[in-house]
Amino acid sequence: MTRPALRLTSADDLPAPRADDASALVLEQALDDLARLRTAYWLGESGVRLHALASLICQAHQMLPAAINDARDQELTWTDIAQLLGVSPSTAARFRRKTR
Repeated sequence: MTRPALRLTSADDLPAPRADDASALVLEQALDDLARLRTAYWLGESGVRLHALASLICQAHQMLPAAINDARDQELTWTDIAQLLGVSPSTAARFRRKTR
C-alpha cells in the first residue's frame, strides 16, 4: 500500500490529528508490546489492555511539552502547533506550560 507523502506547503495545509488504519496499527502493536513487557502472563485480559492504553496516553501527555518546545525552537507558530494538535493556540500553549 502506497501512502502519499506528507507535504507542508503553507501554514493552512498543516494536518490536524487523525485516527486511521496506520495509527491504529501502530497503537495496537504498542499495546501488545507494553502488555508483554509488563505482564506477559495476563496477555489477552481486558484489564491489561486498558492499563497499557492508559499508560501510553499518560506517556504521550508527558512527551507533548517537549515536542511543542521543539516545534517552537524550529519556529512553528502557536497557530501552526495548534493546527497540528487539533486545538486552539491558547490550549496548545497551556500544554507546553504543564511541565515547565
